[in-house]
Amino acid sequence: MDFFEVLNTRKTIRKYKTDLPPVSDIQKIIDAGRLAPSATNSQNWEFIAIYNPDIKREMFDAVTDMYDEISRLEITEENKNKLGMYKYYSGFFVKAPVVIAVVEKERNSFVTNILRENNYPEDEISLMRPNSSLLSIGAAVENMSLAAHALGYGTCWLCAPIVAYKKFKEILNLDEKSKIVSLLTVGIPEHNNFKSPPKKPLSEVMKILA
Repeated sequence: MDFFEVLNTRKTIRKYKTDLPPVSDIQKIIDAGRLAPSATNSQNWEFIAIYNPDIKREMFDAVTDMYDEISRLEITEENKNKLGMYKYYSGFFVKAPVVIAVVEKERNSFVTNILRENNYPEDEISLMRPNSSLLSIGAAVENMSLAAHALGYGTCWLCAPIVAYKKFKEILNLDEKSKIVSLLTVGIPEHNNFKSPPKKPLSEVMKILA
């Protein structure tokens, strides 16, 4: 597909056929993520392609347990119902043919370290220094989503399951300083009539200062 056709036709897909994408296609998708820009070219990421259904089930159980734990907190019935929706939409990844776990590797920011050493308040640092590592990883995930679509696959970018990040670290055998920040499901869409949610018009989100 033409690049802008890929951009304009990509949709979030949550239901897939059972066909397993070949490893060569997943490699192409992850390689697109590898080529994304990153802060100071740190490339502080790792991508774990999970085919194994037992690992996916173990991750699913961890997410379910965590949302059950949250639902036992002192919250309103309305919020419990909302949590139930989060729990449902956080767990569909277990049925995806492939799940790519996106891992943030440790990275130190030179400027942030200078500010901390000079006792700048953390809330001010957070405004002065956006989380460039996460911004970099976001670029990588978007590259992978577009590459997958160009190859005929659907994807869904998930952050809600990361409530179970501690258990995920155990399951995926991550080192202490690495953290999982997102999941990306990949598979052949179950059908072709999925609808995209409406997007804001360009005039609402763009300004030109001439």
